Amino acid sequence: MKQLFLLTYLLCSTLFAELSWAKNYDEAFAMANKEQKDVLLILSQEHCQACWYMKNMVLDDELIIEKIEAHYVVIELDINKDDIHELAYSGTPTLYFLSSDKEVIRRLDGVYNIKELTSVLSKLED
Repeated sequence: MKQLFLLTYLLCSTLFAELSWAKNYDEAFAMANKEQKDVLLILSQEHCQACWYMKNMVLDDELIIEKIEAHYVVIELDINKDDIHELAYSGTPTLYFLSSDKEVIRRLDGVYNIKELTSVLSKLED
């Protein structure tokens, strides 16, 4: 029985990809510099249903994960709890695409569905 559980766990963990999240702002940019990637910074807040949807539905899509992991280090900051480093927002979620030297590449305000975010990511790759 234990072997069946372990096998099922291993299969599920390899079949379902997940984004790797940086632990903090400084770590995200250190990793981005080391890996020669940009940073995808997500401004959110607790109890924000739109934030939950973006994180658990849109950013959980396999193609989205593949595109993000190839080009970005990802970090989430809570606008009420974390130092957001003077980044502006009109609401949450707000997604910032930042170069490894902290220059804004693009800002997205609000909720995007999988198709819309895939399109944005594809355009940013060009």
